[in-house]
Amino acid sequence: MTERFVSAPLLYFLKIAETGSFTSAARALRVSQPSLSVAIKKLEEDLGTTLLLRTRQGVSLTRSGEVLMHHATHARRTLQTATEEIHGLEAEPRGQLTIGCHESLGAYLLPGFMGKFLGAHPKIRVSLWNGNSREVQRAVVDRQVDVGLVVNPQEHPDCVVVPLFGDRVELVVSTALYTRVGADVATLLSDYPVLHVPVLAQVQYILGALALSGRRIERQIPCSSMELVKSLVLDGVGVGILPFRVASYGSGAGKLVPLDGEQPRFDDTIALVRRFDMHMTHAARLLLDALRDHGKAMPPLPGAAPAKGGARTKRRDR
Repeated sequence: MTERFVSAPLLYFLKIAETGSFTSAARALRVSQPSLSVAIKKLEEDLGTTLLLRTRQGVSLTRSGEVLMHHATHARRTLQTATEEIHGLEAEPRGQLTIGCHESLGAYLLPGFMGKFLGAHPKIRVSLWNGNSREVQRAVVDRQVDVGLVVNPQEHPDCVVVPLFGDRVELVVSTALYTRVGADVATLLSDYPVLHVPVLAQVQYILGALALSGRRIERQIPCSSMELVKSLVLDGVGVGILPFRVASYGSGAGKLVPLDGEQPRFDDTIALVRRFDMHMTHAARLLLDALRDHGKAMPPLPGAAPAKGGARTKRRDR
């Protein structure tokens, strides 16, 4: 199989060296002996050396011929291994693939996926690449990652986007604090700080919408991550700006509640993103199909109807 990738003169040389005879090599290769001689002469001229010595006992290798024989044999074995591995990639679920996603997104989406997928396909190796959604999509375009899980992906000519499920960024508070204050939104926003990740466009939109409605937030606690916001809000520090799915998984389940529907919020779409020319090995197809099915099986958001007074803008990236 690999012979088609080896140049004819080199293949002729190897066969002569293996059989020890021009005649035997010509018979095995099904070429004429003169053609064999011309090819070897051309190879020797290209290399500037003598490779073979004809004797009464047959053909022997010169020192140069021995060196070429050693490296050519090694190269052919390497090529054979590569050919077999490539065939395996195309026909079997095996190989290395990288998923890119935001840590907070991966924290609630991947635990129900990774163990099941890797258990079903032990020869597929999956690694994770973390960054915000804009960085993840750029990494897909730059071929740093194979597939990205992206919040509000941007249009790009090199990308295929498959929407999976929705989320919404909103104001949340711990049930304990909500109960203690008596569900008084005005008091919550005036007497307690608002915790958020300021670099997120969704956060800036909500803060701006609150200001336009006359509720300028004076007390703010910027945080470096959504997980930190979540932990502090759970501790009753104040009101958080978080995606619903980030707030409601794990430790937040049943302990964080959104403020009433009159408050501004931002609707998100989580999507699967890949390059349009992604190499579709068997493993890649399995990963894409499994991620798509897992994402589309996510439960719908409660109260999915648009919130009253919740203005909408062009979708953005987190």
